[in-house]
Amino acid sequence: MKLTLSTLIAIAVLAVLWWTVGQGEQLPSIARDNKESVIKVYVSGFSQWSFDSDGSPNDEVRIAQLHQHTQDPRIYFSDILATQSDTNRVPMQLTANKGEYRPNAREFWLHNGVKIEQKNDSKNLLETPRLRILRKENRAVNDAPVKLTLDQSTTTGRGLTVDLESRVAEILSNVETIYDK
Repeated sequence: MKLTLSTLIAIAVLAVLWWTVGQGEQLPSIARDNKESVIKVYVSGFSQWSFDSDGSPNDEVRIAQLHQHTQDPRIYFSDILATQSDTNRVPMQLTANKGEYRPNAREFWLHNGVKIEQKNDSKNLLETPRLRILRKENRAVNDAPVKLTLDQSTTTGRGLTVDLESRVAEILSNVETIYDK
């Protein structure tokens, strides 16, 4: 029988592995348990548009990245931009750096800087570090600091509730408004 150099090296490696494993603890397993989570869905550069009956764009959602793990029903996303026209066809824009969707509760949790403004008009701007959108109740809430900048005033406070149907927002506590001269 003819043995090549590569066969001899392979036999030597197997002998060393057998001796190492046989001398003590087992080599660690890569899969630790059945609950280990890996990414099962990954999307980069997601965009969605809807159109009204005239064919004009009605709303738009753009997300830089989203992913979901195998053991977690939540969907995580980053760099969110959502635009929708109100009843007067004034385009409103929502941006957030990070977020997650909780399908069991039908809730979006937006965080790391949430801004709602009239598109292309930074004079009407609502800013807060986080916002929770309750789809079942058609409202948004938070208990964080809120800053509302309008054409001639700035209002700050803590806590927010927004009726998404009527688009009426209420700052809940520590409300202070400063008017420009």
